[in-house]
Amino acid sequence: MMSFFFYAAFSILLASCLIAFWIEHRERRITLSLLQVLFALPLLAGLYAYFATHAFPGNIVGLVIFSEAVFAVVWFGLSYRLGRVPSSADHGKHLPTMIQGAFGIILLSSLFYTRIWDPSVYPVDPGLAIIPYDRAYFCAFFLLIVMLFAAWQFEVFWRTLEPARRWEYKFLVVGAFTVCGAFGWAASYRLTYGLLKTDHFLLLFGLLLVAWAFMGYAVARHKLLNRKIFISRKVVYTFVAPTLFAVYLLLLGLVSLLMRIYGLSMPFVLYWLAIALGLMAVGLFIFSGKLRRRVKFFISTHFYVNKYEYRDEWLALSARLQGAESESDVIAALQQVMAGSLYASNIVIWVGDREHGYKVFSAQPPLDPSKKNQPPGYSVGPHDPLVDFFSRHSHLNIEDPNPDREYQNIIEKKGKFLKALGIVLMAPIAIGNQLVGLIGLGPEFTGGRYGHDDYDLLIALGSQTATALMAVRTAEKLAGARERQAWDRLSAFVLHDVKNAAAMLSLVQANAPAHIHNPEFQTEMLEAVDDALSRMNKVQQRINSLKAEITPIWSAVQLQAFLENACTRISKNLKSMSIDLDCPTDVIIRSDPELLFRILENLLLNAFEAGGDPPLVKIGVEIDYTTRHALVSVTDNGPGIAESLLPNALFEPLKTDKVSGSGIGLWQAKQLAASLNCTLHAENVEHAGARFEVRIPV
Repeated sequence: MMSFFFYAAFSILLASCLIAFWIEHRERRITLSLLQVLFALPLLAGLYAYFATHAFPGNIVGLVIFSEAVFAVVWFGLSYRLGRVPSSADHGKHLPTMIQGAFGIILLSSLFYTRIWDPSVYPVDPGLAIIPYDRAYFCAFFLLIVMLFAAWQFEVFWRTLEPARRWEYKFLVVGAFTVCGAFGWAASYRLTYGLLKTDHFLLLFGLLLVAWAFMGYAVARHKLLNRKIFISRKVVYTFVAPTLFAVYLLLLGLVSLLMRIYGLSMPFVLYWLAIALGLMAVGLFIFSGKLRRRVKFFISTHFYVNKYEYRDEWLALSARLQGAESESDVIAALQQVMAGSLYASNIVIWVGDREHGYKVFSAQPPLDPSKKNQPPGYSVGPHDPLVDFFSRHSHLNIEDPNPDREYQNIIEKKGKFLKALGIVLMAPIAIGNQLVGLIGLGPEFTGGRYGHDDYDLLIALGSQTATALMAVRTAEKLAGARERQAWDRLSAFVLHDVKNAAAMLSLVQANAPAHIHNPEFQTEMLEAVDDALSRMNKVQQRINSLKAEITPIWSAVQLQAFLENACTRISKNLKSMSIDLDCPTDVIIRSDPELLFRILENLLLNAFEAGGDPPLVKIGVEIDYTTRHALVSVTDNGPGIAESLLPNALFEPLKTDKVSGSGIGLWQAKQLAASLNCTLHAENVEHAGARFEVRIPV
């Protein structure tokens, strides 16, 4: 069983060399080699100890030789890469990996060929004798060559280092030369005397442990080559509960073992009751949020350089801010991230500006609603001392053990205010000199005190939140400006129509005293009043049509009957225009007949005003069976559309190339078509004028 473990461990170590093919940076490849060596040294030392303590090693000799060959492959990679650290060039970056791979294939092939890697050895009085030119003999020769090469590379590495930095690497180099010397001596002895001695393996065991301690201390103490090994907090947090249960079971097993040693036995019921109690304890840990957060706090403050994983918190807030369309969305995102990362149960957030002050926007737990919106309440005025304080400081910690003069002044002025809210730490939500809000935190429920890690996290989250708030406010201002612009456009065409109607009525009023009794004038006067009322009615209809949303009333429509009826209604007012209709009889659509009529009316009126002599319009209907749409085209015989307005500009408000046009009709038609799930397209037809096409779902 132990042999299988060592075979598997060294096989995995050999396979890990292939990872270097996917690593681009030289520093990371060196990190991989260091990790491999730091893993292999204690593993090989343990194998030597296992070998030396067994009187009849049997096929363990093959395992030792295989493990030494794998270590030689890994050691070659580390020495080769370290020997090129002082050089800026990165030529042949995959050469050691290719060599490692080649030797690995040879080793594994030999292992599978012999199945148990059983070299030819026989016992002699001093130990085990090696048959010359056998696999063990050649492995010793290979080990010697690698150690000589590695010693040369480490000497190059040390010699080319700057003298001021050699102190950082001395333990690493001493450990490396210890390994090279130990294996070089062992391989030379085997080749010279053809013997494997048990005492030698005990000596190698001690030397490898010393070398491993030197190299491990150098890497951990001096962070060599700026390489740091971090374990993700999420991984650690995930393994807390299983680890606690595993430790509990281990202790239970030790108790059971001790009882067996002393001839005692644990009852079956008691044994499984203990396991069940352990599972219940793990369950309580999983479902107790406060306990889990205390454990996270302990891990973060005792096993990590930084208290928080700033990158995770920043990414979490960025993800929650995506799609935030209002200040409420932004503050809700900040509240959720802070509640999940900080160790405070009391969080208050103010939002506002320097002109109007800052009001409490979010609080956990909620504040007293009877005071929240009452001055002075919990609001912070535009001239509040806190606003002036945060224009020069990044945080305010009322528990700071060494407060300066300004800290003492602000605590004297706002101490009661902060204590009423239960706040210990405050930070601004600001970007540059733009203060858009404030963050207040109560004391940590863990009993800890706030420090620089907390300040840094609040500054990062506050800056990111301020950017999002400024973006939301800018978007709201832009939307307001667009609404005012739309109102200005609406006012322009309304004023135009009202002015025309008023002009006609003023002419009637001016002529009425002289011609009021003339029957012909009376008839014209009635027609003028009727026309003015008609214009006013159209203005009202247009205002209604320009509201924010159009709600269709859906029904089944027989397209041919609808078009014939619409053409008849429109022709009464446009008597000089001829309309030629060509539509299949079996087309049924689902639409709003009134809205669809207004689209057709706009298109026919536009064709009439195009100025054909005489005006002639052709309405054609085709069916696109692939997309299941009816294509209704309206083609006139006018001069066509100006190219500057095609393909989409003519559908924008106030865009027209007609002297008397308002630029509203086609824009309105486009909006109506969109509400009916239709599309409206315009183009010029050669020798025929303009052509509009409405695509209607069948």
